[in-house]
Amino acid sequence: MINLPLITIGVSAYNRENFLPECLDSLLGQSYSNIEIIVVDDGSVDNTRKLVTEKYPQVRYIYKENGGDASAKNLAAQEAKGEFIVFNDSDDLFYPDAVEKLYEALTGAEREWKCEVIAYGGYSGIDEKGNRYEVKGKAKALPSGDITEKLLSHVMVSSCGTLMRTETFLSGGGYDEKLRCMHDWKLSLELSLTHRFVSVKNPVFLRRRHSSNLSATSYKGTLTGSNVFEEFVSNHPEVAEKFAKTVRKRRGVLHSRLAREARRENLGRDIEKSHLRTALASDFRLKYLLRFLFT
Repeated sequence: MINLPLITIGVSAYNRENFLPECLDSLLGQSYSNIEIIVVDDGSVDNTRKLVTEKYPQVRYIYKENGGDASAKNLAAQEAKGEFIVFNDSDDLFYPDAVEKLYEALTGAEREWKCEVIAYGGYSGIDEKGNRYEVKGKAKALPSGDITEKLLSHVMVSSCGTLMRTETFLSGGGYDEKLRCMHDWKLSLELSLTHRFVSVKNPVFLRRRHSSNLSATSYKGTLTGSNVFEEFVSNHPEVAEKFAKTVRKRRGVLHSRLAREARRENLGRDIEKSHLRTALASDFRLKYLLRFLFT
């Protein structure tokens, strides 16, 4: 590990004193030893400050007023001393060799492709108590190379477990602080137009599912994703034209999901049918038609 570049691991935390110790222990146990860890406390009102400053003196602690996950991660990047940055959420865990594997994948791909590369990896699922569970609908193999079309169809690149140059993150504008979720999808879509991505074969982190996840499925969260998608294809008409079939299919899927969430949250029959109507107009499918007719 001698002479390897410094890598910053940015951790955004908001009232996570119950999960944060396990998270930090997983980061401090990385096989890649030349790291700095920055915890940005996004206005916590629990004992996060005391926990980090007293029990983890080797971790840099920064407090800020509550502004959301994107703003906390952006601040970590602005304060980073590392040439590279990777993020982790305060309730998730890194596998012991996560940073090492990401760095090896990135540098190996750059030698092969002769261009700047972003490395990313998938995840395994754990519940609130740390028990493993199977993640349904997860891609079996994450793509590498020019992944824009794949990204339009699937949110594969997470803020967690994605390694890039700190300057790349900052020059790309960082995460959109207006978004409560899906800010990582928005940035990865934009970066995919200018960068190649390389995937790590095995999962690099453990994603914890619990009642207060920011990414928990909801109508509001799904609508945010739909808006990110529409903004991207609107801003890049050449992409919309090149991948027209993929765009139509993805729009149909998103509005089908919005209809499902509208029903689950009892938002009204008119809202549900409106989304199904959009899904049908974009990508006519029998299952959308049947749902529309029987709604």
